[in-house]
Amino acid sequence: LGPSDVYEWGSISLQDVMKHRYDAALYAREVQKFGYNQQAESTILDGGVEMDTGGQSKERQYIETTFGECIGVHPEDHSGRKILLLGCGNSKFGEDMLSSGGWTGPIIQADVSQRVVTTMTERCGAYIADGTMEIVQDDATSLTAFEDDSIDAAVDKGMMDALFCANRPDQLMEIMKNVNRVLVPGGIYCVFSFSRPEYMLEQVLDKGNVDTSSSTDVGHTMVKKKRRRSDNVNKKLWEDVQVRALDSILIYRFVKASGDEETSGESHARKMERQKRQRMQRRKQ
Repeated sequence: LGPSDVYEWGSISLQDVMKHRYDAALYAREVQKFGYNQQAESTILDGGVEMDTGGQSKERQYIETTFGECIGVHPEDHSGRKILLLGCGNSKFGEDMLSSGGWTGPIIQADVSQRVVTTMTERCGAYIADGTMEIVQDDATSLTAFEDDSIDAAVDKGMMDALFCANRPDQLMEIMKNVNRVLVPGGIYCVFSFSRPEYMLEQVLDKGNVDTSSSTDVGHTMVKKKRRRSDNVNKKLWEDVQVRALDSILIYRFVKASGDEETSGESHARKMERQKRQRMQRRKQ
């Protein structure tokens, strides 16, 4: 593949999501299992009435929003907030954000393949020269090229789905952990996916926080039991999780927790762990 070759995973382009609508309630129950409530802050549209699987009518509500709102960095924001595109491949998504989307960068495109980095560096030379784009070779499961709390938004278009289909929950969790590490508090990680949340969420969030409610028939009365569960580990990492059902694809949206409860000792431990990973990475090189 050369610099002129382009592959858009899922045939999803920036123009498909610049302005879009999504179903706010379709997967709310799956998100609630992990202790989150599906929040809707944008314009609500009437989605009409449809029949559910039981033959009952139900109302659908759509949220109208923009990709800028989705990632938490709007095109009008020229303050230099960094947007990381993980597993960029030879997609033009990042270039389109600069050329037609209105963002001014820096857009950081990262891929584990040296060949991809070489061809993308050649193709995006003009953007690199004016400082609006960087091309970085890095493994999403470690992200050793990035400091803690250094990225304002991260976007994945296909990488997480590929690992999910390859049955690599270990790598999915490592990506989630390291994306959380490099995001600033309140930073957003958006994942484009065709994978259903009842399966995907169990591989990217801590399963110890799944609602394990059960019902028992006691004297002809259904009594709902709940297992006692520990503090929500997920909320210490992600303060909000949403699954947005667009017409053609799902967007998983994770908002990093503010970190108010994190102690300085814990911060130091994370820093030491990162430095250890970076030393090991340099030895491999």
